[in-house]
Amino acid sequence: MQKQRGLSFWGFVWAAAFFIIVTIVAVRSIPPYLNNQKLNAALQALTEERTVMTDSRSVLLRKMKRRLNIDYADDYVDLDDAFAVYKVKGVRHMTINYEVVVPLVANAALLFDFQNEVQVSRNPS
Repeated sequence: MQKQRGLSFWGFVWAAAFFIIVTIVAVRSIPPYLNNQKLNAALQALTEERTVMTDSRSVLLRKMKRRLNIDYADDYVDLDDAFAVYKVKGVRHMTINYEVVVPLVANAALLFDFQNEVQVSRNPS
């Protein structure tokens, strides 16, 4: 009985197809994560504002849009819907929750669900 050595033609085709699919998914996944980092950085920078505890949601939203405009990320997500501000026991929570759908091929797509939150207390500890 002869022992097979190496990879057969069909094994090579399957391995190449798997590699191509993984590469496409990885390449298409990078931009949503980079844009989420910009949104998260803008949210973190908002916590360093002196008036973050007293500003209204509309003022905070305007500051967020200004920061995102500088990073060219202002049209990536609709902040009017995604940005929320609420207060619990003297701690102010600011969140940006949104979804991104990235088409792959035909009717296949990737869905990313991002949830960013920062907390600001009156007395930083």
